[in-house]
Amino acid sequence: MSSVDLASTGSDAEPVWRFGHWPAVRRCALALYLVGFVVWSYHYGIPVQRELVIAWVCGALGCACLGRHPREMLRLVVDWLPMVVVLAAYDLTRGVADGLGIGVHFYPMIDFDKAVFFGETPTEWLQRHLYDPTHLTAWNVAFTLIYTSYFITPFALAGWLWARDRPAYLRFAKRLVTLAIAGVATYILFPAAPPWMAGQEGLLHDVHRTTSEGWKIIGVGTSILFSEGQAAVNLVAAVPSLHAAFTMLVALGVWNLIPRRRARPLVLLYPAAMALTLMATGEHYFFDIVLGWFYAGAVMLGWTAWERRRAGRARRGAIAEVEASPARAG
Repeated sequence: MSSVDLASTGSDAEPVWRFGHWPAVRRCALALYLVGFVVWSYHYGIPVQRELVIAWVCGALGCACLGRHPREMLRLVVDWLPMVVVLAAYDLTRGVADGLGIGVHFYPMIDFDKAVFFGETPTEWLQRHLYDPTHLTAWNVAFTLIYTSYFITPFALAGWLWARDRPAYLRFAKRLVTLAIAGVATYILFPAAPPWMAGQEGLLHDVHRTTSEGWKIIGVGTSILFSEGQAAVNLVAAVPSLHAAFTMLVALGVWNLIPRRRARPLVLLYPAAMALTLMATGEHYFFDIVLGWFYAGAVMLGWTAWERRRAGRARRGAIAEVEASPARAG
């Protein structure tokens, strides 16, 4: 009998063709795909554009779908396309505030940070102690890599969830998109200058934008793409910090996936490291970060409450149907 036969299509989990080595084929495809990604990144830099990151993640998921029912590939497109469309629209509308004539806010964030940190913003203190433009250190590399992880980690997590548990992916995607929409709505209504811009205006002492400094040490092509990307976005979209919000959402999203409860608080080290990075590189105030964390928590709690109410209604409806069925039968 041939090793390749037409398989039953009764289950989505069944492959289209019965072939005992499909798992090995998928592993080889993923390995080659990873090699291709490394080579591409070496020549063009680590991808930091959101759409490009999603494309690489979906490509890996496509390799994982090899040999499975065609509906798996269709499901991949259907599940990810709405998130791509919404986030692309988010990127396009981030600059809307520039054309509305709303004044850029400089002082509320500075006043808040100085009130909390005894008269000095964290960015001023951190750059005075950790940044020397004539001598880059491991701090610069760490801050650049942590900052850049924001462009990759949420979508890598989404890809892992899709491959592992599609309903969990859909729940995470809803929260991610909602958070992006809430962020851009705030950017439009409250355009705010980041610390590095306040430094340029003389409102903060000796503060610079240093997020890309680490690439000078690492020496990959990402530096140019990274700088071009920073220059292309709305420069006054600082409140809330979506870097802080997305990393907190990632931490909250994986919280219940960690089997040992005592280890769960360790995931909060990621948003904490991002917070330190954002302040040390002049990207955000502590005010922006706290607000970003609040947005992430509000989105998580809002969706969780809605899902629980929906599940409760579904259970009550099922119970009512079961209780009514004997009466219908009689």
